Amino acid sequence: MSDHAHAAVAPAAPAALDFEKNELAQFDKDDTTAGTAIGRMLAVIFLYTIFAMSIAGWWTYTALTSGAAAPAVKAATH
Repeated sequence: MSDHAHAAVAPAAPAALDFEKNELAQFDKDDTTAGTAIGRMLAVIFLYTIFAMSIAGWWTYTALTSGAAAPAVKAATH
């Protein structure tokens, strides 16, 4: 084992921003536009899902309560 002197490394000074103020403003505007588009897309997908599930629920309900399906349901339960 040998003891070696280690020089303490000073942390580097933070680099200056590579972007101008107008570029940062444009990035902010682009982020807002993208966020709005994503929000609208999620809302449309949610409403489509509600619509599709309503149709599937109605279809299932009518199939189970119609007279044609009743004998098949009674036969399956006995």
